[in-house]
Amino acid sequence: MLTEQGQVIAIEPDGVRVETVRQSGCSSCRSKSVCGQKLLAEIGQGQRFQVLSSNPQQLILQPGDVVELGVEEASFLQASLMVYLMPLLGLVLASMVADALGAVESMVVACGVLGLLLGFAGVRWWSRRDRQSCRFQPQILGLKNL
Repeated sequence: MLTEQGQVIAIEPDGVRVETVRQSGCSSCRSKSVCGQKLLAEIGQGQRFQVLSSNPQQLILQPGDVVELGVEEASFLQASLMVYLMPLLGLVLASMVADALGAVESMVVACGVLGLLLGFAGVRWWSRRDRQSCRFQPQILGLKNL
């Protein structure tokens, strides 16, 4: 389970709105002095994100409570694959089909862009279809004691 700590912002009919702050593991890494990722992490350090989370344990929460959020690793991997691969496959397959049909280069490019857009539309459809199952939505695991 991938976990993150956040602060409750609001209680909504669809779930609980939680704000998280991006943290970096660079401070504890031994290679931080020679790693380019440290610079990228410093740029994004301290960014705040709000997510809508489910509350399966029906905890009594109030704005300001600090909670622990979690997402299953398998769900995270599946969502990542869908978001990245579906548009890419749409682009490549549409381009290959157009090329195999003997289309001119500009038409192959246009078909590739169309395939990419169809891939994005497929991701959107897929994400809306699975919204009711809450598999890809962060869940509140419990209250954090400060």
